[in-house]
Amino acid sequence: MSTVHLCTVSALTFALAASASGGPVGWRTDGTGTYSEATPPTEWAPDKNIVWKTPLPKWSNASPTVVGERMFVCAEPDKLICLRTSDGEILWTKSADYSDVFSEQQMQQMKEAGGEARALEAKMNPLKKQQRKLNKKVKALQTRKKRAPATAPADPALEKEIEQIKGQLKQLGAELKVLQEQLKPFNAAGPPKAHNTNGYSSATPASDGRVVVVVFGTGVVACYDMKGDRKWVTFIEKPMQRQGYGHCASPLIAGDKVLVVIRNVTALDLKSGKVVWTVKSKNQWGSPVAARIGDTDVAITANGKIVRIADGTVLAGGVSKLEYCAAVVKDGIAYFIENGGKAIRLPAKASDSIEVEELWKTTPKKDRYYASPVVHDGLIYACTQKQVFSVIDAEDGKVVYEKKLNLGGGTMYPSITLAGGLLYVSIDNGTTIVLEPGREYKEIARNKLEPFRSTPVFIGKRMYVRGLKNLYCVGE
Repeated sequence: MSTVHLCTVSALTFALAASASGGPVGWRTDGTGTYSEATPPTEWAPDKNIVWKTPLPKWSNASPTVVGERMFVCAEPDKLICLRTSDGEILWTKSADYSDVFSEQQMQQMKEAGGEARALEAKMNPLKKQQRKLNKKVKALQTRKKRAPATAPADPALEKEIEQIKGQLKQLGAELKVLQEQLKPFNAAGPPKAHNTNGYSSATPASDGRVVVVVFGTGVVACYDMKGDRKWVTFIEKPMQRQGYGHCASPLIAGDKVLVVIRNVTALDLKSGKVVWTVKSKNQWGSPVAARIGDTDVAITANGKIVRIADGTVLAGGVSKLEYCAAVVKDGIAYFIENGGKAIRLPAKASDSIEVEELWKTTPKKDRYYASPVVHDGLIYACTQKQVFSVIDAEDGKVVYEKKLNLGGGTMYPSITLAGGLLYVSIDNGTTIVLEPGREYKEIARNKLEPFRSTPVFIGKRMYVRGLKNLYCVGE
């Protein structure tokens, strides 16, 4: 860990006060990505305005979680790291894997299952390769057939070749189906698959100031106190195996519970880690967000369930659907932006079954939105994976403007943030632009760090960025 210079005691005191006043913290700090009291710098570089930089053991997409003088980040595949906010010194590192929750016998069974799974996949891979090749060939032949003049006579040889390939594909499909059935029990026993970009540590830790909870893509959930002593560890479930993309939804602390969303929505007792309730759901990557209906605390999931946190009652389902990002709630309205978008007004009071009012639907650029939006001063700011930036009127859903951002090669994974009255928009190649909010595009600054997929966090005059190799404290 190299230190350019130490943050001042007054900055640390401010950080303690800021975190203490806001309740539980986690992904995007409070889930909105808005830091109204922060006044961070607008310019930085590897050799400019870097207060400190701490090398980390491995990469992770999880954002930092700041709790006063402590900051929590993750590292692949199952590490939780606590650092001192003032100087970036690593205070402790903990791991939570299957050996912490399963017996030696179960671990041995998993090991054997993993070997069996790899052997079956080795048999399947050449068949899949052949299947892709034949599909490509039959598609080319069908295109050739379609392009032939309508008056041209039928080509028996072409028809015969297409039918022969279809027969081969049918046989290959049957062979693969047999192998996939054989693979199922081993997949269930072995560790889940994860995409190379996603990994196992993409979920941002959550804290109530006394404990910190971390969720890994293995399905393991662990809770530690501020000193690093583990309070509990448990296994919930694994992400959907057939998709193989892993997991990235962050935990949400609400009162005496912590919500974990993998395939289903599970509430755990924060003190003991025991399951309090489970709501059936579908695999999802977007994090749940907290909201309040009257005097009732609810969670809104990415796939549009509104769940009462006290007992897991689903008050409404399917109000909207997000695949990769999360909803944003502001002033009793939930905004869902992805492949279009929707705004719904939450009712004034909660009951066992509620109806929400759809305010509008919108049609910004249709694409994947890995980045969650920001809502500020009547406007919504969103960005697609391919750098199409949209500004949407929060009142009627009309698109104010769209602009393709030229940030170089990469994917827009980091969510948009608002700090010091300015927008911070980042891409995974390490470029961040600072924009002035409003109905016209106005770029204030353009900055570069190492590549990162996490979302920056702001406290006082500092910005914290979890790079793929280092954790940065940026400040003047």
